Amino acid sequence: MVTTARPTLDVRAEPNAATPTWIKPMLATLVAEPFDRPGWLFEIKWDGYRAIAVIDKRVVRLYSRNHLSYANRFPHLIEALRELGHEAVLDGEIVVLDRKGRPQFQLLQEYQKTGKGRLAFCVFDLLFLDGHDLRSQPLRQRKKRLQEILGTSPGLLFSEHIEERGIAFFRAVAEQGLEGMVAKNGNSVYREGVRSRQWLKVKTHWRQEAVIGGFTKGQGNRSHFGALVLGVYLGNELSSM
Repeated sequence: MVTTARPTLDVRAEPNAATPTWIKPMLATLVAEPFDRPGWLFEIKWDGYRAIAVIDKRVVRLYSRNHLSYANRFPHLIEALRELGHEAVLDGEIVVLDRKGRPQFQLLQEYQKTGKGRLAFCVFDLLFLDGHDLRSQPLRQRKKRLQEILGTSPGLLFSEHIEERGIAFFRAVAEQGLEGMVAKNGNSVYREGVRSRQWLKVKTHWRQEAVIGGFTKGQGNRSHFGALVLGVYLGNELSSM
């Protein structure tokens, strides 16, 4: 947790703006190795559903990157957001935490059926607040103000960070069996819908998404099929693996 005292963001100096209905989230670029860097913040890469929350006087919206609503799936989070006491737009991740406080994607997928684990909206950015657009402000200041307004709601968690020491943080993340970390330039502005190199993600486990194109005929002890025919996209071209 960052303890260095910094001036609070005065939203009154920011542009007046109506709370938007929809926002496309800013995205991080994948890199291979962790790093140390002055002025950068390092956060846990939460293993959940990316979500934007829009709170205004009339309604609370909680939706995915593709603008699919989570309201019916997670009504407890809608209520927690409604009780925040501010008009705001928040960026974060819907997660379910296990007994050790670690996000577990399988628990999240099964949460509506089982109710197991602790459901939470882990918030890491504040884009609008009480009629003011904060996206042009440095991330460090936006997070400072975000931490101040979140309060103690059990459904809303502030996504903590450390500064500069990304390599040590990544090792700690890997030891806990977490998905990875996100590194962010503390002075970065929020660029809606952009995959930026001001935000970088490093995974503890690498995986490759592939397209199943077919399968070969089984031979020997394999009576049904032999091997899968897979392809991966390189740019706009589908190539065989």
